[in-house]
Amino acid sequence: MRITSIFYVIVLFSLYSTIINAAPATSAVPTLEKRQEIEQDPNFNTNIFTSFKPLEVTASPITREYTLKLAKAELAPDGFSRQVWTSNDQYPGPMIRANKGDQIVIHVQNNLGDFTTIHWHGIFQKGTTFYDGVPGQTQCLIPPGTMFTYNFTGGEQYETYWWHSNFRSQYVDGLRGAFIIHDPKDPYLNEYDEEFVMTLSDWYHINSEQLPIPNSGLISGRGRYNYNPLAVYIVEKGKRYRFRVINISAEAPFTFSIDQHPLRIIEVEGENIKPLTLNKINIAVGQRYSVIVNADKEVNNFWIRATIVRQCIHISPDTINTNSLIDYNVTGILRYKGAPDAYPTTQEWEERILNCSDVDHNLLKLNPPRPPPANPTDNFTLRITFGNIDGIGHALVNGSSFKADLEDPTANKLMYGGDETPSMLDPDQNAFVYDTQNGVVEISLIS
Repeated sequence: MRITSIFYVIVLFSLYSTIINAAPATSAVPTLEKRQEIEQDPNFNTNIFTSFKPLEVTASPITREYTLKLAKAELAPDGFSRQVWTSNDQYPGPMIRANKGDQIVIHVQNNLGDFTTIHWHGIFQKGTTFYDGVPGQTQCLIPPGTMFTYNFTGGEQYETYWWHSNFRSQYVDGLRGAFIIHDPKDPYLNEYDEEFVMTLSDWYHINSEQLPIPNSGLISGRGRYNYNPLAVYIVEKGKRYRFRVINISAEAPFTFSIDQHPLRIIEVEGENIKPLTLNKINIAVGQRYSVIVNADKEVNNFWIRATIVRQCIHISPDTINTNSLIDYNVTGILRYKGAPDAYPTTQEWEERILNCSDVDHNLLKLNPPRPPPANPTDNFTLRITFGNIDGIGHALVNGSSFKADLEDPTANKLMYGGDETPSMLDPDQNAFVYDTQNGVVEISLIS
């Protein structure tokens, strides 16, 4: 695997490439390009079960502005009432959308009574590492009662992403939502009529700082523990729908399917692929798949199935609710317009997926295809292990656990540290340094 920047895996270690190669350590924060007028997405903060179409194409990139108001509220996503960390009084949080190249301005008002940050999952943040939302690494924490503004562009990136808190385990308690960047030149644009976003997640009845297994699973924020209403997506016979399916779980991978409706995969994790049709898809935590679903069956109700792969749920002596009565078979409803308000009677696809693996990577072909970068100029080997330090479990990279400095993030040290260089950082910063301008780094992961 060849990639052109350093990243962090499991334990956080610093992302240096844009800082080292773009400018000296003492350079100022990059100036953001001036754009056209600010525009608010009309679909922002609306129902996740409402279909939408791509944003209107503009002559040149524009600035799109959003506000996320973070607060705690008493909600019952699966019928069990508990305190949920919400954004704009809802869970999941509102969907953020932009077109390729747009400037994205997001004001985060922190009314949680706790510190926080927001991470934009999948966005490279080239040139704006300080807006990546990683506390102790790329930014300081956002104090309670204050507002912080993220201001960045996805550059050439497009497709399906998501946003979430990156402080402690706050996103498990609710701080998460979808983030979509449309490509006006999407090669599949003429192959679907409307779009939906669907999130899959495990859900917990106790605070996420403890070590439980899930109490239930949710589809787009709805699940059934105490007879709660299920997620319902209404489609019109004869139309084609792009479902952007995002696993926003803490731990649970899902096997996703819709009875009698094959899934034509066109995107995996922000990359267009040559279309691949499957009846079931394994979707791991953090992964995103776009599938086209043809509403070409009789007017009726069909089960949407998101089955938690129980073999992948880790149980240890520290697990506090090993007797949880979780139903691993999480369901929603695909309802054709005109069908009765009733439960489906449809049957699940016959094939079984019983392991924790992803879709076979040999079946996923980039569209358009592109070769890997040239021969690497630098090579790093990362050995990922788990160990016990002072009675606490840690994830380790080459035997070291990253220690975040919440008051002086790594990026600050590099940008404003005077003569300090990455090689002078403490060992617990897990720094890997390269100085080759426009070089290629080959990273070997051993787990």
